[in-house]
Amino acid sequence: MTEVEGVAEETVSLDKNDDADAEVPAGGAGDEATTEAAEAAGKDGDDPDAAADGGDPDATADEDESEKSDNSDNSAKAKNAKTVAPLTKAEKRAAARIAAAKAARRRRAGQAIAGTIIVLLVVGGAFAGVWYFGDRAEKNRIKCKPVGDPNAFPQLLGGMNKALATEPKIEASSDQIKSVRPTILVKGDCKTVKAGQTVTVNYVGATMKDGKIFDASWPRKKTIEIPVGQKKLGKQPQVIEGWDEGLVGLKVGTRVQLDIPGDKAYGDDAPEGYPAGTLRFIVDILDVKDTESSGLPAGFGG
Repeated sequence: MTEVEGVAEETVSLDKNDDADAEVPAGGAGDEATTEAAEAAGKDGDDPDAAADGGDPDATADEDESEKSDNSDNSAKAKNAKTVAPLTKAEKRAAARIAAAKAARRRRAGQAIAGTIIVLLVVGGAFAGVWYFGDRAEKNRIKCKPVGDPNAFPQLLGGMNKALATEPKIEASSDQIKSVRPTILVKGDCKTVKAGQTVTVNYVGATMKDGKIFDASWPRKKTIEIPVGQKKLGKQPQVIEGWDEGLVGLKVGTRVQLDIPGDKAYGDDAPEGYPAGTLRFIVDILDVKDTESSGLPAGFGG
C-alpha cells in the first residue's frame, strides 16, 4: 500500500466515526440535547398563552379587557353580597331604636298640633260665646225697642240704621209713571206694617219733574202719625192714596222713595196750596201701632 492510499483510508475511517458519533444512542450527550430541544419545542407549541403572547397583540388586549370585566363582575357581586347580607343583632337593635325615636317624634308633633287646635277651638268658642251671649244678646234685647233720649229727633228704635238720623236729599226725575212706585233706600228689619195700622214717619216731599221740596217734617223736627191701608179695608183714606197703599207691607226701620202719579196724589189740577202732578217722597218708617189700640205707647215696632 502506498502512503497516499493509507492516508485516504484513514480519512474514510474518520468520516465514518463522525457519522457514528452523530447517531448517539439514548443516554448520551446527544440524547440530552435532543430532549431539551424537544421540551422547548413542546412548550412553545403546546402553550396557547405563550403563542398568544408572542404573536397576537390584539389577543393580549382582549385578555386584559376580559380580566377587567371579570374584576368588575366580581366587584358588583361583592357589593350585592354586602347589600343582601343579613343585619346583625346590634344593627337590628339600632334600627329599632331609630324607628322608635321617629315614631315618638311623630306622636309628639301630632299631640302638639292637636293641642293647638283644641286651644284655638276653646278660644274661638269663648269669643263666640261672648258675642252670642254678650253683644248679640244685647242687640236682640234692644232691637226695635225705644232707646236713648225720648226727646231726640228723630227717635230711632234699637238696631235701626243710623242713616235714618240724617235728612235725605231728593233728586228730580223725568220718568213718566202711572202707578205708585216704591224704591227701598234703607231696608228695615222690625215689624211689618199692616193695613189699618198707624205709622210714625219722617218725610220729605217734592215735585218729581224739578225736585222742588214743598213739605218736610225735618225742619219742624217732629214726626207725624198717619193711618195706612184704609182703602184696602174699604174705608176712606186719611192721606193721599200713594201713601195709603205705598207704605203697607214695608218694615219699620225702612227708608223708602215713593214716586206717586198725580191721580194718587193731589191730582193734575190740585187745589190751591197743594202740588200738582207726579210727586216724589222719601219716607222713613220709624214705628207702627194698631190704630184701634189708642193709647198704646210708641216704640213697639219690633
